[in-house]
Amino acid sequence: MTTVLVTGASGFVGSHVVLELLREGYTVRGPIPYDTLLSVLAPAGVVSTVRSHNVARVNKGYESFGDRFAAVVIDDLVTSDLLAVVKGVGAIIHVASPLSTSATPDVVLETAVTGTTRILDAALAAGVKKLVVTESIASLAAPGDYWKDITITENSYSRLTREDALKPGVTSFDVYSISKSLSDLTVRNFKRDHPDFDITTIHPSYIYGPLGPGQFYDTPATGTNRHIYALVAGAPGRPVSEYDPATRAPPLTVDVRDVARAHVLALKLPPSESLGRFILSTSRFTWKDAIELLAEKRPELKERLPVITGNEPPIGPFATLDTSKTESVLGMRNYIKWQDTVLATVDDLLRVEKELARAA
Repeated sequence: MTTVLVTGASGFVGSHVVLELLREGYTVRGPIPYDTLLSVLAPAGVVSTVRSHNVARVNKGYESFGDRFAAVVIDDLVTSDLLAVVKGVGAIIHVASPLSTSATPDVVLETAVTGTTRILDAALAAGVKKLVVTESIASLAAPGDYWKDITITENSYSRLTREDALKPGVTSFDVYSISKSLSDLTVRNFKRDHPDFDITTIHPSYIYGPLGPGQFYDTPATGTNRHIYALVAGAPGRPVSEYDPATRAPPLTVDVRDVARAHVLALKLPPSESLGRFILSTSRFTWKDAIELLAEKRPELKERLPVITGNEPPIGPFATLDTSKTESVLGMRNYIKWQDTVLATVDDLLRVEKELARAA
């Protein structure tokens, strides 16, 4: 299992997974599809092609590891011949997943399910029987459930369906949640039909953290990190965003570096006849907590922070995520503290902000 294929190697989570694997001594193959580059480098839908310097940008992030990382360009996960890419690897970590804002809901759902199906089918054809798939707590519960006093376990499942994602007025996060739920169902059905395959799914809560070394970006923050960036980017005197139902995110969080570590630990688990499902989440924090931390530790940013009046209403309740199996079976302990996550993320996003300003 010295060579591992990682889909989404140029993305937020994927780039950290690649780094963790390389640090652990693995050789990594990272297929980078056209649609990934287009969605990140040309979010407005500008027609483009993958140029050699784009692949070079990814490779440069891991140049200190020599030839143990190789970026491989493919058309996309949905239509490309993946067998040639998969052949010769000992394991696959499937991270790639479409952003809910990258296309219409039906296309997002189809891409998520088909991409996962084709990776599983390619593994079957190539004889690769060790797979780790990045899912989400979004596949364990509906978004509204995170704001209820309930406990979510690895045996929980979202009640939302494909039809829910196609209803008028559906939010982009609902679409993303349902796409992850359908992807998770695809994996479970595959495991049922192929019990000899060793498959693990990782279900992180809201992921924050610094950017990965091979990650593409053309804005300071996308995905969940946009919530962190909102702490230091916005109109002066703005209120704390978590009190606005349209922008709030529940304090169910995990550092991207811990997510990467969990994927590598999953590779080391002995084969199992059952599907391994592991929830990742650390201690809770609110945006009010984060603002107070930044005001203390990064006082130069005080004028950029939302204003805490002291009259903010209480928020909650929040769901509890049962991570006991993650700790006892997967061996995940000593998570990165949320304070270190917030500070490292803000520092890195401000670095990117300056970098992009100089290039403008």
